[in-house]
Amino acid sequence: MSGLNVSDSLLVSGIAAGATLLAVVVTSVFNIMVARLNINAQSRLRAKEVRIAKLEELFLLFDKWELNFSQVYLHHLRCYKGKLTFREVMDLVNKLDILAPGDAQKYRMIMDLHFPSLTNEYTQIEDARQHLIPFLSDPAVTKLNAADFVKRQVEFESACDLFKSKISALAHEAMK
Repeated sequence: MSGLNVSDSLLVSGIAAGATLLAVVVTSVFNIMVARLNINAQSRLRAKEVRIAKLEELFLLFDKWELNFSQVYLHHLRCYKGKLTFREVMDLVNKLDILAPGDAQKYRMIMDLHFPSLTNEYTQIEDARQHLIPFLSDPAVTKLNAADFVKRQVEFESACDLFKSKISALAHEAMK
């Protein structure tokens, strides 16, 4: 009879050991699943943070570029209005230092690499800028007038405001 008890003891011990191992396996599988969920959640959060940071950088660099370009054309407008000579305008333009070297290329790179959906919106900026460029020459040579210049400036500023609102909309969307 004692042989039965030993055998029963071994059976009970084996079942207990098996149950313990099964519990360890189930717990490990559950921990792995929770860890994967946490890693995925952290990855999504990090991607969201990077996206928002890139949008902020894009907005800032574009705003600096717009401000720099605006100062260039405002100096030229003073020439068109007879307040400065073209030589004085060129001296003032050469002294502008809002943009660091490479800032314009950097905002284009960020837009092209991270936010290609903005590329179509940006073409409006380039179109408006192309209409302003002829006015950045000596008015005595081009024979262009100040009223048309102002009209083109307003178009450029409107296009820039619209583009910045698109960047802001993407940032608000990313924060959700």
